[in-house]
Amino acid sequence: MKTRHILPFATTALMAALSGCGGESANINPEPNAVAYINGSCASTAKNCVEFALDYPVDGLNFTCSSDTSKTYITMIEPKSNAATGKCSEGDKVHFFIQEKTNQYIDLGTVSLSDIGMVSTAGAGYPRLSVLDMARGLTGRQATSLSSSDETIQVATAIVRLLQALSVEGGGTIAGDIQPLTITTLKKEQLANIAESVDVGDYRSGAYASILRPWVDVSQVSQDDAYQALNTLVYMNNSASYQANYPILAKEDSQLPQGLYGCNLADCKSTVADLKHLIGQYQLITDRSGYTFGYGMQWKGTVSANTTNPILTVSGELIRKVRPERMVASAQTTWVNPLNKRIQGPFHFSVNENASDDFKIIQGKVFNDYLIAGTEGFYKLLTKSTTANPADYGQWQQTIGTDQFKGSFDAYKFFSVNFLDNRVFKTQKNVPLGSRYIFPIYATLTFNFDGGTTTDSIKLGIVLDEDGNIRTDIAPNATETDMSGQCAAIRQSGAEYVDTNGVQQYRIGVLGATDIDNKAVTLRMILANPKFHKLDGAVIGLNTKIEAVEGGNGQVVGGARANIGNLVAANSTRITLSDFNGSTVKWSNIYHAQLATYVAQNPALATDADKALVKAQGGAVSLDVAECYNPNKVRI
Repeated sequence: MKTRHILPFATTALMAALSGCGGESANINPEPNAVAYINGSCASTAKNCVEFALDYPVDGLNFTCSSDTSKTYITMIEPKSNAATGKCSEGDKVHFFIQEKTNQYIDLGTVSLSDIGMVSTAGAGYPRLSVLDMARGLTGRQATSLSSSDETIQVATAIVRLLQALSVEGGGTIAGDIQPLTITTLKKEQLANIAESVDVGDYRSGAYASILRPWVDVSQVSQDDAYQALNTLVYMNNSASYQANYPILAKEDSQLPQGLYGCNLADCKSTVADLKHLIGQYQLITDRSGYTFGYGMQWKGTVSANTTNPILTVSGELIRKVRPERMVASAQTTWVNPLNKRIQGPFHFSVNENASDDFKIIQGKVFNDYLIAGTEGFYKLLTKSTTANPADYGQWQQTIGTDQFKGSFDAYKFFSVNFLDNRVFKTQKNVPLGSRYIFPIYATLTFNFDGGTTTDSIKLGIVLDEDGNIRTDIAPNATETDMSGQCAAIRQSGAEYVDTNGVQQYRIGVLGATDIDNKAVTLRMILANPKFHKLDGAVIGLNTKIEAVEGGNGQVVGGARANIGNLVAANSTRITLSDFNGSTVKWSNIYHAQLATYVAQNPALATDADKALVKAQGGAVSLDVAECYNPNKVRI
């Protein structure tokens, strides 16, 4: 038997790091210490070193680590990742400010690193340290809503307005857009021109604007533009891929992740005949507008010898004997709250047309910016705490008839999105008046199928939109094999869209980052709706591997990028899709891959429809601009 499981590529590095292993306002004036032009107090590979990334990409922001405040460091933007990073020792309090050989300085708050991350793993993504974290350090309060009336939001907006003003002053940035900012030593030395330092009281009162006027004119960025930029950052921090697996790594009572598991009784080790187990997995995307969507599958039923079989044996038996049941998550905003990192819930997966049968995720909290723990052992490992808080555990429930299933899950947050560089990502909002822009890009995906199926290629119209999200563009007269679009504008937006043709469109993905060297944007997509017909369940760019546990070849869904250099340079309208090595992109249907195990183990029970589905597990996919796309739009 080949039991397949799905893991993000970052998992190995992440677990290695785990196995090895609120803010407050500053009350003192930082001394103008000599700045060490490195980005932290420890080596990234050191056991207790935590490397973080700022959500606002600022190179040259001063900070100190509480374990040694005699040294001042600066954040640095790494050329490869475009992330502005810093490093301090585990448990440090990090004080941020702007200063250089002057008594005057700009206080940006003190953040407790333990609130951000306990471990650092570049392979899984650096824990994000946000402007909101800095504002919380200044006010002593966590923002409770994104309302402009919230005190911490007001202070965060002031900080963003300051950074935006510096960015606009430096050229190349339009107010309201997030672009990399370098604060040079010379610029910081010019703080000698201001009469006094800036602290939290000045952000609250608005006095910071007049105090800083000799240094930077913040009036060139409106309050509304700064608030919009803050919203962009908040939703960007939450935008990522999220994934839960069925139990594959650990035995019961282990500190390793237990996976998505539960049963219909209070005791899942009971020997009563009525005991039914449930395991599952899912893949989700949260886009840049705060909507989360995707799909998964579950297996539920009885197993033999309940008292002796460990959790892994339950998984193996169910996967061999039970047909997986799809569960689909339409676009929702009840996933992780971007302010407190808790699942707002209930987050629904539908398993059929009866909403009362929905699989519901009811709680969970993201720690270290990339993990939700479902059990006590993994929670303690993740948080390095000797006590556990069950209110933070990942938990789910589902009612099917008279059976009330409930259980826990662990989930990974990986491949968080980054800012979109305006040298590639050109929209009407981020180019000067009279300049050309190219987003939204209307395009057509062409899906081909690997051997074993007679399915013809299928076309799907999509839009890489001006917000960095991906939606469908399906024409009114679409067929099962031709769902290309007509470049229709959106008439109504929300969880789903309605275009000017009156056709419902769907959120299907997100742009991850810009690749300046290749003039490209990375992307990831999940198609999870019966409206996509034979493409229902297809995924692109998730960097996911479907392993064959007992030998055989695994199936890799690598990364994907849209190479749009010709559009950027206005040379032609030819664009291509490639993986990160420049090779052809492969799409995969994860559900069909899991269904294949059931079909192989139960050939007499599998239907002809199931046997046909498992032949359509993936293939190559290409990208072209739509014939109706206009590449010569100009901001007026």
